[in-house]
Amino acid sequence: MVGALAEKRIVPLRARRDEDKEARRRELLDAARALFEATSFAEVKMADVAARTGLAKGTVFLYFPTKEALFLALLDDLLTAWFAKLNGRLAQDGTWTGHQLARSVAESLEGEETFTRLLALAQTVLEQNVTVAQARAFKERVLVAMGTTSALLQARLPFLTPETAGQLIRCVHALVTGLRQMADIAPVAREVLTLPHMAPLRVDFRAELTAAITTLLRGLEAR
Repeated sequence: MVGALAEKRIVPLRARRDEDKEARRRELLDAARALFEATSFAEVKMADVAARTGLAKGTVFLYFPTKEALFLALLDDLLTAWFAKLNGRLAQDGTWTGHQLARSVAESLEGEETFTRLLALAQTVLEQNVTVAQARAFKERVLVAMGTTSALLQARLPFLTPETAGQLIRCVHALVTGLRQMADIAPVAREVLTLPHMAPLRVDFRAELTAAITTLLRGLEAR
C-alpha cells in the first residue's frame, strides 16, 4: 500500500521535471533564434543566449554542448515545421502542373528567412561540431519527413517516381541554400546592386526559386 502511494507521488514529479526541462530547452532555442535574427550565427555567443534567458552559461551547455548543437536543434524544429506547412499545401487533391507545384513550394518559404538562412549553414557549419548521435538524430528525422513529402509530390505529379521525387527534394534543398546566400547580401554589396547596370546580379528569391523548380520539373517529366 505504501509502495503504491509512493509510486503515485514519484510519477507526477518526474513528469513535471520533464516538462520543466522541455520548457527550458524551448526557452534556449527561442533565445538563440532571436539573437540569430538580429545578427548572424558567427556573432551569437553562448554567453549571449545564457544572458537572454537569465541562466548560467554552464546550464546552457548542459542542454547543448556546443553552439552548433544548439542551432542544429533550432534548424531541426524549423525544418519540421516547414515540411508540415508544405505537406499541408500538397495534401490538396488533384493533379498539378509543374509550375503550380514550384510556385507552392516557393510560397511555403515566404516568411521563413530564419529557416532558410540556417539551412544554408547546415552542412558547412552546424554539422561540423556535433556528435554522431546528434547528427544521426537530425538526419533520421529529415529522412522520415522526406518520405512523407515524397509520397505527396508523387500524388500531385504522377510522372514522379519515388527516386525522382527524392531527387526533387534534394535539388530544392540545394536551390534554397544557394539562392538564399545570393539574396542575403552585405549592406555594401546591396548598395552597389542598386546601380542600374547591376540589375542582372539582383536576386528575387521567390521568383528565382519558382523558375528554377519549374525548369527542373520539366526536365524530370521529359525523361
